[in-house]
Amino acid sequence: MTGLDAERQRQAAEYARKRRRLGAVNFIVSLALVAALILSGLSNTLAGALPSSPALAAALYFALLVTGYDLITLPLSYVGGYRWPRRYGLSRQDFPGWLADHVKSLSMGIGFGAAAVAALYFLMGRSPDSWWLFAWGALLAFSLAMTVLAPVLLVPIFFKTRPLDEGELKDRLEGVAEKAAVKVGGIYVIEFSEKTTIANAAVMGLGRTKRIVLSDTLIETYSPEEIEVVMAHELAHQRHNDIWRLFACQAAVLLVVFRLASWFFETLAGRQDYVNIIDPAALPLMLFSFAVAAAPGLPLLSWFTRRREAAADADALELTGAPDVFISAMTKLTDQNLGEAKPSSFLDRLGQDHPSYIDRVKVAEEFTRRRPGL
Repeated sequence: MTGLDAERQRQAAEYARKRRRLGAVNFIVSLALVAALILSGLSNTLAGALPSSPALAAALYFALLVTGYDLITLPLSYVGGYRWPRRYGLSRQDFPGWLADHVKSLSMGIGFGAAAVAALYFLMGRSPDSWWLFAWGALLAFSLAMTVLAPVLLVPIFFKTRPLDEGELKDRLEGVAEKAAVKVGGIYVIEFSEKTTIANAAVMGLGRTKRIVLSDTLIETYSPEEIEVVMAHELAHQRHNDIWRLFACQAAVLLVVFRLASWFFETLAGRQDYVNIIDPAALPLMLFSFAVAAAPGLPLLSWFTRRREAAADADALELTGAPDVFISAMTKLTDQNLGEAKPSSFLDRLGQDHPSYIDRVKVAEEFTRRRPGL
């Protein structure tokens, strides 16, 4: 394969297989937990010990479920989140650092999730026929707020960020932005190197918080020309309004998901021994219903995201006119981040949110054939 390290590709395939197996185990554990809660009557017992307010009880029940699930699967999280990344050279964190980040993520998930469940139960109590529609709208509003706040509120919880230093690199990147006719709110460095060896870049935020972020692991190990190509790819997302395109696609998919989940949940809940649909004991069944309803939409979202990423690749090639540099950058990223050149699993390909390395190289080679003078 073009320029790829054979040993890293062997490790990438091995790592992907292990992650698939671990994911299957997690899925089985989740399914077994939900089945045990629903079929054994344990859910009724637990919910009966909570406050009488359905919204408050559901929020507390959610916190209890997530905490219990995390404790049960902590060995799996340790293996997949700490042990394997260390073994394959992707992580630089020690165990206390990994555990601290794990607790932060868990706390945020419980906090946001409990608030969402409380709001959902409130809407179900007030609008039993159309709660799913109001919940869908509330989720979209929350998602927009988080998109705006992520660069300034969420990312700093886990990584240090700083503006890119003045100098030749910043001048070059600002020149690429000017050539692309894209107004950049700022170019920031996110300090991955304290925790990971992975390199990455992204467009983050909306409005005043919109910015390009480059990992320090990218800046330290890639040539200025390679960073320019990566920057051009990120600028293409802004030129194409991809944040809004993806948001619109997600909104459409989620509308269907919420409608299907509501029908599925209400149908199954009617066959169980629940007081009504806002009985907190039915929460595991509701979570299961949303998971089932969401599953068919995930490949669609992945397909749409891959198309936008492919369009950004093509735009970056047009902007820089440097297919060889593009291939060099993609090769380094694939090796450094332990990516498979061509995912071997059908499910992996179905869930990819970026074109494969092979596909990206083909696009660059086709560009070269169309522009033989470059």
